Amino acid sequence: MKVISIASLVVLASSASAFMPSTAPLRTCVALDAKHANNKAAKKANHDRPRKSRPSDINRKPTNYPTWESPPEYTISEN
Repeated sequence: MKVISIASLVVLASSASAFMPSTAPLRTCVALDAKHANNKAAKKANHDRPRKSRPSDINRKPTNYPTWESPPEYTISEN
């Protein structure tokens, strides 16, 4: 009886290790080859954009937009 219980305990312990997560080896070296991002679509968009060739376009002042005051988020009402 004692031999059977010890044998079953050994079999149970050996099969339980199959369900434990294994430790993955850590990566010590990481290769990062890119120094900076390549501007693929932005380069083409900048190539095709219209240039300011007229003096009226070159000397144009920025547009003055009206200032926006956001409405109050909460209003306190006394009832």
